[in-house]
Amino acid sequence: MLGFLRYRLLPVLLVICACPDEGTVPGPLDTDTASGPGETVGATTALTDGSSGTTMGPTDPVPTPTTSDTEDGSTSGSGGGDVSSTFDPPAACGPPCDSFSSHEGMVMLTGAGANFACVNHIVGDLYVGANAGLQEIASLGNLERVDGSVTIAGNLALTDLSSLACLREVESLKLTGMPQLGDLGALASLRVAPVLELERLGITALPSFASDFAGVASVVLRDNDALVDLHAAATWGVAGAPLELRIEGNAVLPGLAGLGGLMAANGANPVHITLFDLPKLVSLTGLEPVVQADLHFERLPKVPHLAPLAGLVSGGQLTFNALPAVTDLAGLGALVSVGTFTIGDCSHGEGGGMDGLTSLVGLDSLASVGHFALAGNDKLASLTGAPQLTEVGSFSSVGNPALGQSDYDAFFAQLDGGVPWGCVGDWGRCECFPVNPG
Repeated sequence: MLGFLRYRLLPVLLVICACPDEGTVPGPLDTDTASGPGETVGATTALTDGSSGTTMGPTDPVPTPTTSDTEDGSTSGSGGGDVSSTFDPPAACGPPCDSFSSHEGMVMLTGAGANFACVNHIVGDLYVGANAGLQEIASLGNLERVDGSVTIAGNLALTDLSSLACLREVESLKLTGMPQLGDLGALASLRVAPVLELERLGITALPSFASDFAGVASVVLRDNDALVDLHAAATWGVAGAPLELRIEGNAVLPGLAGLGGLMAANGANPVHITLFDLPKLVSLTGLEPVVQADLHFERLPKVPHLAPLAGLVSGGQLTFNALPAVTDLAGLGALVSVGTFTIGDCSHGEGGGMDGLTSLVGLDSLASVGHFALAGNDKLASLTGAPQLTEVGSFSSVGNPALGQSDYDAFFAQLDGGVPWGCVGDWGRCECFPVNPG
């Protein structure tokens, strides 16, 4: 068993590895739990009950309509009721109305027979639940603007979004838990939707929006079992930096080429990208424009190399784990600095790692790493391959059985500060936890 190394901790760095005589150092763990029907709405604005004044935050459960709900099935906020509106929909939009109005407060369609036939503006959130009837949903035919989130969750009767064909502006749009919903063509007039989440749908391709669509700031594509085509994203544009993109559990998604236009629109601005559990993904093509990024790539069994990341110059947090076909880091040749660089996995013990890697070959330009962590890489037998690396704030290596003391000594010898603070050894010697969870 290798001896462990303990040195002073640099004050600005996270510690991910603690040695037995120092005790375990707990770390923050960000979770991203998908919400299903009847769980969380993901609202971006608070719900105000018109009678009690109570509020519902973004992670509170979807409320059951109470006696304070209006007769049309909505929940009104302070000042409730409909007010005059200047948002008149185009003549071809929705059923005819003598006049249109705005509704203040959250609207919930839950099967109570709500009717919003002449409402074209909701000043609040819109939630369409699993029990909402098609007639209720059709009453949204004139709706043009929602000043909050639009969530449609678990409604298995809904096969298209034709009732929302007038929709132009929302703060966020979440469609979840509807595997029968494969047609999102009715969203073609949408101009504003910076936050987009498509989860457990039957779509094969991403939707196209209006030609003057204002761009996205956050996109989540999760567990869409038929999704194969991301090309529509090339037309979306970017609404702000940093762009956040999470693609997870899409069982047959073969490639990311459709993201090339979106990444190009983002330019040199930072981007946060999570690619997780994509068993059919065979290439990272589409990520070539990325310059600054936080990356978490995990469980991508068919991705052969990191070459499309050749433009990446700096990273905040980079994690690569369970990419067994990747045998070197050659695609990261332009990378100069990283805040936290994790190769392998601490959270799953001996079950994780980058088992195709034998060295650090490919990190030709890497000069500085704030926190360098190697975990569970069964074939990693050398720490050569990063000739410019002279600054490492802290270093952890656990469960890398092919590395010996001479490998660590040679690696530390090239560092300006000498041996960094940290711990090296086997799983019994060093206890690790993730600092960059998916």
